[in-house]
Amino acid sequence: MKKSLDDRLHEEMNREQEIPDIVQKAFDRSYTEIRSKLKRKTTKRWLKPISAAAACAVLASGMILSNDTAMAKLKAFLGFEDAGIELASQNGEVQYVGVSQSSQDVKVTLENTFADAYRVGLQMEILPKNMDIKDIYHVGIEYRMYDSKGIEIDALVSDTKPLNSKGITGNAEEQILKGSGQSIIYELLLQSNELAWPSLENAQLVIESIHFYTEKKGIITINGEWPFTLTPTKVVTQSFEAEKAVEGIQLQSATLTNGSMHVSLMVDANLYEDENQFFEWVLTNEKGESFYARGANIELKDGKTVVNLVYPYSIWNKEKQLSLNIKGYEKIKLKSKE
Repeated sequence: MKKSLDDRLHEEMNREQEIPDIVQKAFDRSYTEIRSKLKRKTTKRWLKPISAAAACAVLASGMILSNDTAMAKLKAFLGFEDAGIELASQNGEVQYVGVSQSSQDVKVTLENTFADAYRVGLQMEILPKNMDIKDIYHVGIEYRMYDSKGIEIDALVSDTKPLNSKGITGNAEEQILKGSGQSIIYELLLQSNELAWPSLENAQLVIESIHFYTEKKGIITINGEWPFTLTPTKVVTQSFEAEKAVEGIQLQSATLTNGSMHVSLMVDANLYEDENQFFEWVLTNEKGESFYARGANIELKDGKTVVNLVYPYSIWNKEKQLSLNIKGYEKIKLKSKE
């Protein structure tokens, strides 16, 4: 039975002395969890808190910060130390919403959103009226997302609930910050490692469960309905191709968008058992800056490996002379198709 990258990384974390440098760097990023998975026929859309994957999530993002630190993070929006989203944010790619919904004595305000072709960021303020914020160390949500026609396109729900779509999200990163008063700032970054997100103009985000992880009372789940309409900024893309063919590896596509760069490769080898290496496949620009993928989908086809990666690189970067450096292969230099 094959292991997912989440499981493999969790095992590595428990053997600290054996952690490769690149994996250690990934986990050292504050409030960041690289959530990579193998492509499977069926996928559980909700990561349960008692699973190994969720244990990684709590380790990576379960901290509550002081008010001053929280406010500093709010100004940056989605403080995942993500170069692509940070640059996109600086160039007006974040959409302020500021809409509140209340249900079951919990008020949720959708503060800001971000969307490009492969990633969606959500920033919310959660205000539970009858709970002690100091006792809460983590928060998780279950949601469904519908397009403008009311068709479900993505969901993150428990196994006991029905799914009406295959979903878009391949990995999710989350963090919580302590807001002012009795509120919590919850930030969620949804990433599609393979397919581009459909248009989210007038899409509906409906939160249907909120899980509060507390020290004294364990997990407290509040079921309700908190609906929000999404109006993201315009998604822009720029396509790239390889300057020349590289033996043993084929660039299938490379797309730069608002805050992300998606790359699809086919390698003439079975790389299925060596999953950690994908964290070492680095994207570099003409300034020599390096960017590492925040997620991957891996599929074995007729002895070849198809790898889909998403890098934190923005279309707002002035440096567009890009290269992919893959161990064991010649550097792949990219050029714009336009």
